[in-house]
Amino acid sequence: MKIHLKILGIDTPQLYLFLATVCFSLSLEPFGFATAGFLCLLFLLLVTKEIIKYKRLRSAILYTVQFSFFITCTTFFWMGAALRNITGHGHLVTAFLFFVYACFSFYKIGIVFLGSYLFTKDRVVKETQFYLLVFPALFLLSDWLCPMVFPVYWGDLFRNQILWRQMARFGTEVLGLVSVLSVVLLFLMVSNREYQWKQTLIYLFPIVLIFSSNLFFLAESIPVEKNIHLVLVQPNTPYAKNQIREDFGFMTKTLQDVYNLSREAIQNAPKPIDAMILPESSVPFLGTLASENPNTTYSKSFVEMTESLVGLANAPLLFNELVWDEGSRNSFSILQPITLQTDRRYKHILLPFGEYLPMEREFPILRSLFPEASRHVPNIEFLSQSIQTKAGETVIFTPLICYEVLYPEFVRKMVLASPSELLINLTNDSWFESVTETKQHAGAGRLRAIESGRPYIRVAVSGMSTAYDPWGRDMMGELPIFQKAIGYLDVGTVSHFRTTPFLQFGPYPWRILAILVLFFVFFTSPKAFDSHKKKNEIEI
Repeated sequence: MKIHLKILGIDTPQLYLFLATVCFSLSLEPFGFATAGFLCLLFLLLVTKEIIKYKRLRSAILYTVQFSFFITCTTFFWMGAALRNITGHGHLVTAFLFFVYACFSFYKIGIVFLGSYLFTKDRVVKETQFYLLVFPALFLLSDWLCPMVFPVYWGDLFRNQILWRQMARFGTEVLGLVSVLSVVLLFLMVSNREYQWKQTLIYLFPIVLIFSSNLFFLAESIPVEKNIHLVLVQPNTPYAKNQIREDFGFMTKTLQDVYNLSREAIQNAPKPIDAMILPESSVPFLGTLASENPNTTYSKSFVEMTESLVGLANAPLLFNELVWDEGSRNSFSILQPITLQTDRRYKHILLPFGEYLPMEREFPILRSLFPEASRHVPNIEFLSQSIQTKAGETVIFTPLICYEVLYPEFVRKMVLASPSELLINLTNDSWFESVTETKQHAGAGRLRAIESGRPYIRVAVSGMSTAYDPWGRDMMGELPIFQKAIGYLDVGTVSHFRTTPFLQFGPYPWRILAILVLFFVFFTSPKAFDSHKKKNEIEI
């Protein structure tokens, strides 16, 4: 009988799940411990061994629900505040909705647990083959097949490790894949007691190769095309519920506060401004597009404020507004100086239960549960935008609104459809009332910068406003969260022709490879005619 690795003192998979949850939480913001990410994957691997050992479908399902619940309560606990603010209900209803959400929000781990069960139920799969090939492939498929309200990829566990995260140039899914593969290799080396240098070389060589590739990427020199000086304004506007939409005092004060802070930013600018940026919902509900529709959001006061700021700065103003254009639109707008023409790009990916209600027609009761949800209309055009610098150069950028930065494939489509030189993201995290959520959301932009090979600028209404270079390194630090603040940033843009493996190939080669690996292992493994007498059965 072959003895396999087991951590002493731990007898139940639930404890492995709990430890995986703790490590998962420590690996993400605001902690960012990359070592905890590797430990999280190790504990999940040990849970998988338990599933394989006992061959119980209900166990795989139960562990999926338990892990999802643990993760939501520890790492994504901020969803509770969001549900309370969006629904407007009391603690009892909010707690019930949070419980339902927590049980199923991280269902993607079910691909790994259920896949492990199905692969070993009727096939005799060698342990080395299973963990070296199937286990990483299942993780990649879980990222592919499981759309989530707030997408989380296994590569997110390592985004704070400057060297390891460079693998995101091939895509965040690949960053997760090589991380899982590295954990598997180390696990097999220890469990098989391969400690002589010739034996360990087989296991360590792929990990060393990954590190070497990342060193090469990190040492790459990226030519700077243009320099642009930006002013980031963080007004810390409170989130606004529908009940104060007609509150004249609130709207007047908000307009005045944003104007005063922006004017201060212009007056204290250390050099001529190329563009000023206001975040999403700096002035909620209002827009500058006139319309005859009774639902119009047009505000003359908002128009006057934006035009005044453009005149004072003698530079374009990038801002967010709500406009009515064949429906309610969340818009990334640019007001140009001199001509005072406005260029708009409407939001593509809308936040469910916040900006629209899924299946509202089929279930009208949802509107009573989520009264704060808007009725926005999504955009379908993938367009970049541009600004003129004081040097007379045109800078092309990819405009992203809030939630859109969480989707790697969406950002890739945006950049490919209309190549740009940097990414700019206007966002509002105030509804979540959480520093943790804010940092996790900002961390997604770090990965988009590496994937696209472009600088990323995030301007948030309540913080944190920050910027990352094409390697995911901080360019300006972080403006304080939940405070009014002003940031001045010099950005070196890259060529709009610049590409990365992720932009060139996307995630598709790796997904195809994962499918081929699974087919190969499944059809080359012998059938298990007697599940109680399988050869090579994993025993703990």
